[in-house]
Amino acid sequence: MKFLLTLMLVVFLSGVHAEQANVRVLALFKDKALVQINGERHLMKKGETIDDVTLVSSSGRGAMIQLGDDEPRSLGLNQGISSAFKKRDTNKHTIYANSVGMFHVDGLINGRSTRFVLDTGATFISVSQDEADKLGLVYHSAPKMKLFTASGEVEAWNIKLGSVKVGSIRVPQVSAVVLPGSKPNIALLGMSFLKHLKMQRNGAAMVLQQKY
Repeated sequence: MKFLLTLMLVVFLSGVHAEQANVRVLALFKDKALVQINGERHLMKKGETIDDVTLVSSSGRGAMIQLGDDEPRSLGLNQGISSAFKKRDTNKHTIYANSVGMFHVDGLINGRSTRFVLDTGATFISVSQDEADKLGLVYHSAPKMKLFTASGEVEAWNIKLGSVKVGSIRVPQVSAVVLPGSKPNIALLGMSFLKHLKMQRNGAAMVLQQKY
């Protein structure tokens, strides 16, 4: 029996790419937490991932922590996890709905940080003129196109982004539009990016997986 158990353990470990993590919650805030990961302290924002450890949510009462692709776990103040976990698939990224069901995620446009809201109803990645200027996008000489928004018909600049990255998912040469003024407040992660992904919703979680 001992030999059989040993053999089963060897077979199990050989089929799983596992990582070891020691995680402890040191302080709790709204949408932030001070988390110790393998001896190092990090002030993490909701949705942020460090060393395959994701802060799913946080409040003064506790935090939801996800290790790799494992199920999220609830931890209170000074509670910790010390375990092996399945290493995250680098072609996947999981985001979580906020209190009104919207999926927000931090990402990169041409290597510069921005924040997106997932919008399957948007044909293109859409950014405001103000955000485009902050990101250093070149758009003034780009061709214009008419778009129909909630505010009515507008003319927007049609541009090509060198790359867009969400988590470990990177897509090069993505079509986008720049809308005049300060709207939308948050860049829309539209279908010009999402068409390259498979999307699967599981409760409050949305799993994004790169197709190729």
